[in-house]
Amino acid sequence: MNISQHYKIVAMDILLLLPITAAGEQPSKSAGRTCVQAITVDEAEGQILSFHHLAGATVVEMRGTKLEPRASTRMKIQSRPGFTEIDINAGEIKGLQPARRFGNDFHTYVLWAVSVDGEAMNLGEITFQSGQPVSIDVTTPYQTFWLMLTAEPDYAVNDPSPVVVLYSVNQNAIETSHKGLAVPGKLLYYTYYSQYDTSPGALQPETPSELLQARKAVELASKAGVLASPAREGEEPLPDELRTRQTLEQARGYLQQAEKAYGSGTSHEAAQFARTAAQVAENARALGLGAVGGIYVRQMERDLDKLRAEREKLAASNQQTNSEMATLKERMEKLSAELENAKQGGLEATARAAETEKGLAELRRTLEQSLQQAKDQNDRLRGDRDKICEELRRQLASLGQLTQQGGNMVLTLASDILFDLGSYELKPVARENLAKLAVLRLLLFPEGDIRYEGHTDRLGDDNFNQWLSEQRALAVYRYFLEDSFGHQRGLAAADQRLTNVRQLLATSYKSGASGREQLLKGLGETVVGKGEREPVEDVPGASERNRRVVLLFPPAQVGNVTSICEAAQSQR
Repeated sequence: MNISQHYKIVAMDILLLLPITAAGEQPSKSAGRTCVQAITVDEAEGQILSFHHLAGATVVEMRGTKLEPRASTRMKIQSRPGFTEIDINAGEIKGLQPARRFGNDFHTYVLWAVSVDGEAMNLGEITFQSGQPVSIDVTTPYQTFWLMLTAEPDYAVNDPSPVVVLYSVNQNAIETSHKGLAVPGKLLYYTYYSQYDTSPGALQPETPSELLQARKAVELASKAGVLASPAREGEEPLPDELRTRQTLEQARGYLQQAEKAYGSGTSHEAAQFARTAAQVAENARALGLGAVGGIYVRQMERDLDKLRAEREKLAASNQQTNSEMATLKERMEKLSAELENAKQGGLEATARAAETEKGLAELRRTLEQSLQQAKDQNDRLRGDRDKICEELRRQLASLGQLTQQGGNMVLTLASDILFDLGSYELKPVARENLAKLAVLRLLLFPEGDIRYEGHTDRLGDDNFNQWLSEQRALAVYRYFLEDSFGHQRGLAAADQRLTNVRQLLATSYKSGASGREQLLKGLGETVVGKGEREPVEDVPGASERNRRVVLLFPPAQVGNVTSICEAAQSQR
């Protein structure tokens, strides 16, 4: 079964986790980068639907794709304030065969809500009891979306596979009293997880599904990103790499406990440990991909250090060459004078004149060789420097929207890339973005005097939005504080700030503002929540552009971005 025959899969080489619309088509693999796939479900009557402000339940049908044409289901969708409820009755799920038939890596099915811009949200697993599907009742913060069911290795996957077996269809195909608003657009989604073993897999009915999923989750995590290679000896791992390896070991520990419980006949305990192992392994898998970015940029940092050393060596070499050329020039002038005197001396000085002219020619050749060697060395070093500097500029610009405001450099990160709607918990895969930014921050802005601003849209209560904007700015700030500990920089100063930040992030909105203002004041102007007060676009309600975290780099440090590369430019 060739899955790519049914779905258009486009590989995109994303240096950082950014809005995908900014990316172009690139080769599917690139060293040091993470490859995201754009997948289009090209099926008849596929439809994106909007359920905003609808009264009553809406009936939506999901139809089988070319991979599973006999499968289908119906569900009830109800728009609620702040979320959408999806209810699938077990009796409506028809024709769904075991996921294992799609390949060795698949053990279950997962339902996804996919936003208009292709962001897929895991809504939960379709489980089976005694061979029959179980009803599922889930919610999503999306109100405009389409639905799909995919075959997956485990229930806790962060991104969908390319094996789509069901998709939501246009409601004109069914009779229903309430219909969602049809929204134009392709059934498109993005995923980092598109490489799976699709060779036929044998069924294993004697082994619990939870245990099969946990085994596969740990196996796939161990092959993801930095986890695919052993730790490098004699090298201090980056904080994210260390955390990734520790998370994988934790997942392996839970899997061992699940295997032990299964072997002793305690199936309930085995299932609990197995599902925990799968969840932790999926976090390790996402972190493994994210940590690749930090390692890649760290290698760039090493290359730049090497470049600096070579430049210093070249400067010393140039100084020596200049001294040698001055000596040669002095000798040439002396020989030229001797030659002139010899010529004026007449025929008796002919032999001496010829000898002097020969020595002068040799000096000219030596001087020309020295000049050419110096030029070649400068050209080689300049070429290496330009490549590294161009990559640094590209990395920095690829982090987000980069602008200048009053001498400050402003980097805007889209909140939807970092957080789920209404949440301030960093997405596991968002750490790839922040890992690269952390390395570049230490390289280009070593002083660390950065201001973090959180912004929201105008959807919901303004007091909650103010709190959420603060929490999101704090979450990004905490990441960089923890990264600073890993790099052994400013530990004493960062310690109390990190304690305060963790305490602020541990408090919920409902717990009130007791002591919160004092803790925020202790951070000075470093972290600020702007709520909905400074929108990018002046619109009511939801706005992706208004949901953002902004980093402001002070003028004193902005010069570091260009000084690294421009110092050598003056030598041209």
